[in-house]
Amino acid sequence: MPFPMTPIAESKPFIWKGWEVGTLPPLGDHSEKKLELIREYLVLYLQILLANAHGKPLQEVTLIDGFAGGGVYQEQRKGSPLVILEAVEEAMRLVNLGREKPVTIVPICYFIEEDPDAAACLEHQLKLAGYGPRIGKTVHIRRATFAASVPEIIEDVRRRHPQGGNRTIFLLDQCGYTDVPAALIKNIDIKLNGRAEFIINFSIGWFGDFFSAATASNYQGMIKRMGLEGHLDVNRLLSQRVSLGGHWKHAVESHIGRGYHSSTGIKFFSPFYIEPHDNHRGYWLLHLAQNQRARSAMMQIHWSKANRSKHYGPLGYDILSYKSDLDPTLYLKGMTFDDSTRTKCRDQLAQDYARLVRDRFQEGLPYADLADRTCNDTIADNKLLGDVLWQLYGANEIEILSPTGKAKRALKFNANDIIRVKRQLIIPGMGGSAIPLQRPRRTSAR
Repeated sequence: MPFPMTPIAESKPFIWKGWEVGTLPPLGDHSEKKLELIREYLVLYLQILLANAHGKPLQEVTLIDGFAGGGVYQEQRKGSPLVILEAVEEAMRLVNLGREKPVTIVPICYFIEEDPDAAACLEHQLKLAGYGPRIGKTVHIRRATFAASVPEIIEDVRRRHPQGGNRTIFLLDQCGYTDVPAALIKNIDIKLNGRAEFIINFSIGWFGDFFSAATASNYQGMIKRMGLEGHLDVNRLLSQRVSLGGHWKHAVESHIGRGYHSSTGIKFFSPFYIEPHDNHRGYWLLHLAQNQRARSAMMQIHWSKANRSKHYGPLGYDILSYKSDLDPTLYLKGMTFDDSTRTKCRDQLAQDYARLVRDRFQEGLPYADLADRTCNDTIADNKLLGDVLWQLYGANEIEILSPTGKAKRALKFNANDIIRVKRQLIIPGMGGSAIPLQRPRRTSAR
């Protein structure tokens, strides 16, 4: 077996003892991209959540940074806690554009850091940035592990939101890949009534680089620590790695992604990579949410920066499958989320969705149901899915009807619009010839 036999290892954390004399960690390319993604996601998703907020001038959002670090990097570049707080401020500015009655977003933040030196540095940075008066009120620093902090956070969220954990986002940027087991995520999700979401980072390069037949037994223990026992078949994972000639990223994305999806029971997920320019490792980012809008927003952020995120696998429907007859570069080199990929993806999805609607949804179903039932198997955000459906509509492949059964005349989808296979008029005496129904003009842009 030509794969390395080096023992499994995880990333080593930075030593924060010298922060007071200016000894700070560098901000790597992958970490910078990751922070950009988190910031842009929060800004976008808070706008989506609060677009129709009326009546309450104060809107709470709970943000948990489970591995907060010291809040600063070399050259005074900001860490995740400050990125999070500034993202909320930017979202609030955008939400209030054009509003007569402005909304104030109140972030309730838990910044969790086990290392006491890093936590001290973080508190200092928050005070320097002007957030000192919030500490102990709406900003909480916890010198503990993430797992140890979870009960207090759940109790606090349930006290403030008795119906669940709406607008609660966990940002879990662990150093390795075993500090956030799937069982812990599932427990949080259940106790917050399925109304929280999770952005989890994995330093998963070690997993793939040193995974071989000789080390497979060691991985069983690691998989147990990740909470994926019974949800991930090591032998199948190894077989796919061999099929890919030692390349592992698609295997990790598909097998471990599906493992977390099934073991947590959270409905929507996206499992993609953030890759640096300077080495091959990078990080694997998993997003889990019970709301399809959240999943679409995350996909929109992946698409917004073509050189930041990467996917290893098919372009069309069933992105986590392995098909030996496909172009191998999709599995070996992956693809960036650029305009060329988007065009290829749209065209492939048009073929795939024509088949899906014909074979599985012939009687029709609401647009929201179609999006819910298929989105995990695509790299599409809602806009790309809409483009695909209108392309099929224009090609006489499908019908798009309002809930009352009338043909759609506007390009914007409503949740209850019906998508169904194209119904055709059969003219007697014409040998069964099919005549397409006349298509209405589209009268407004999306």
